[in-house]
Amino acid sequence: MIRKLLITVFAFLSAVPAFPHTTQFTPGQTHAALHLMNDGEFALFLKRLDTDMLVSQAQLKKMDVKSLSLDPQESEELERSYNRCLQSLDNAREEIQKLSQKQTLKLDLVLLIDLNDLARSLDALDQGLISPVAVGGGSGAQKSLRYAREVLGIDVALATDISTFQHHFLAFTGVIDATLDQADHDAPQPEPQK
Repeated sequence: MIRKLLITVFAFLSAVPAFPHTTQFTPGQTHAALHLMNDGEFALFLKRLDTDMLVSQAQLKKMDVKSLSLDPQESEELERSYNRCLQSLDNAREEIQKLSQKQTLKLDLVLLIDLNDLARSLDALDQGLISPVAVGGGSGAQKSLRYAREVLGIDVALATDISTFQHHFLAFTGVIDATLDQADHDAPQPEPQK
């Protein structure tokens, strides 16, 4: 049962679209492909991620997307994207709080899904802010482009956190899979019937 769940999770992660961002490392920095964080590292990572989410939430709440002079349909779509971003941030923060209490594969997967959803929502909001209708001209265009830069900054910072968490998640699933393999190997094998 658990092995099927792990295979499903791996298949799901393989099907999730890749991020448009690439994480860049400074020269000389060593980076393990997969890194399973110990309890202290994981708690620190979650605390930093939650703080980043709070800062991002505050940045987004300062934006007044309703004040941008757009046509009614474009304005409605932009408002929906904006609200989706705020909801995605709330969802991710809720999962971070749950994971802070206890780490499980299920909660890790839900947070990873929420982080991916947030990244897609930020991309959609950014695209809405830089669309030709939104950047029609005047002071509204300047405000729209400023908002787009802020959203892009949030998105880029999030990409690094998502990449780190993905590496941890895959390492965690590897440890669980190895443990299950060992348990299967150690289990007494039934003798063939005569």
